[in-house]
Amino acid sequence: MAIKLGEMLLKEKLITPEQLDEALKLQVIFGIKLGSSLIELGYITDEQLCKFLSSKLGVPFAGPRALSSVPHDVLSLVPVDLAEKYRVIPIKVDGKKLALAMSDPTDFKAIDEVSFVTGCVVHTYIVPDVRITSALSRLYHIRGDIRYIRIEAEVASKRRISPKNAQIHKAETIEIPMIGESGELLNIEIPLEFEGFANLPDQPEDDYTNVGGMERYSVDQLSLDFASAKNRDQVANVFIKYLGQEFNVGALFIFRNNAAAGWKGVSSGNRIEALDKLSIMLSKPSVLRDVYETQRFAIGTLIQTPENAQLLKALTVSTGTPILVLPVVMLKKVVAAVVVSAEMEALGKRLQELQKLVYKASLAFEMLIIKNKILMT
Repeated sequence: MAIKLGEMLLKEKLITPEQLDEALKLQVIFGIKLGSSLIELGYITDEQLCKFLSSKLGVPFAGPRALSSVPHDVLSLVPVDLAEKYRVIPIKVDGKKLALAMSDPTDFKAIDEVSFVTGCVVHTYIVPDVRITSALSRLYHIRGDIRYIRIEAEVASKRRISPKNAQIHKAETIEIPMIGESGELLNIEIPLEFEGFANLPDQPEDDYTNVGGMERYSVDQLSLDFASAKNRDQVANVFIKYLGQEFNVGALFIFRNNAAAGWKGVSSGNRIEALDKLSIMLSKPSVLRDVYETQRFAIGTLIQTPENAQLLKALTVSTGTPILVLPVVMLKKVVAAVVVSAEMEALGKRLQELQKLVYKASLAFEMLIIKNKILMT
């Protein structure tokens, strides 16, 4: 269903090719589904999307009220691990008939397993993925992507706004900061088609392993691994593997929703387990806020602020240790940051090398973008 959604909406003239292109770009940057991307941009409402998919798939849709309050006895029919695995919400039961809300009613494996576990005949109802995420968080207390939850909170006030009035803002190029041979800061431009971070659909996430005791990871091998990566997490893993070999601490952060969210990190060759739970608000002073606002790297010891202290603690780095924070710029906006720790002299000498690695990683993300667009249209 997801692979054909863009083409289906275009055929019905519910969106324009330009709107689809913008939605795909937003989707691949943050890894959200295409329908959710269209809703967030305001090109289509959640109700329009539901009605459209309902008519095309022959499946009834459930409105917002259906998920607003679900009795505990109905929720208890579907265990939390099953609801999280298949992203489904039971909404009502009538004897042996169970109404099940799901974003993909063609997922027959999910339907069969829910039917087996509950002993009920499952009747599916289609619901936008943003609402499923919000309901899983609210009803099952399952941690979801804050971006989905924010979209769901916003769409209620936008349902009466026509998507026809939405304007598309296009950037001509993407700028990636690099250091020139003479040491000056350069903005390297690459074509518009190649922005953002991408996840190919239905690709499992590969984890990185402890780099201690492994054969030295060369830049050539890193380049080959970048080129063969199948999803954005594999690109990140390659980057982290190299950073863990070369520096005391290496980490990646993503900027979104006015916060810097931890993505992946390594310290002394070991994965930083709780980094993905770290969120540093950009409304308060920190080195991450400085890099985000100035779009320039920061190097040196950090000033004492609560947010910087939170960052150092998460990275298991002591106060006074030199830190280098490097921005990843796409569409003239900082979307991510690379953080490394080492002796000050080493950081200065390897600054240009790290800029080049950021560029290599960006090229790897760009290839994934192209593949993702091919699959989604």
